[in-house]
Amino acid sequence: MSSKFPTWLLGLFLIITVTLTTQYFNVAMMGLTVFVLAYLTKGMRKTKKNF
Repeated sequence: MSSKFPTWLLGLFLIITVTLTTQYFNVAMMGLTVFVLAYLTKGMRKTKKNF
């Protein structure tokens, strides 16, 4: 099983974000902020194996 992030999911997220931005700006920016924070903290959440 591959742990690579599916790029189609990122594209779908961006399309939905652009659509929501025109109608619900606050909700769209909150979703975008959560996504960016989750992406940036990915390295901190990884478990490190000690060999």
